[in-house]
Amino acid sequence: MSLLAVSGSIMAAPIALPAALVTAAGYVAVAGGIISAVSQVTVEDSKAKKDQGP
Repeated sequence: MSLLAVSGSIMAAPIALPAALVTAAGYVAVAGGIISAVSQVTVEDSKAKKDQGP
């Protein structure tokens, strides 16, 4: 989540930033989204296995 916050802040900065920095922030935002999705799926899968029992 912190990756998404930092990259969003960089991309929405009111000052002109180098294009490379803005591009890198975009890649970090995508990576943060993927990590969040994988984390959520893993937690949901663990709960489903716990509810099924032995």
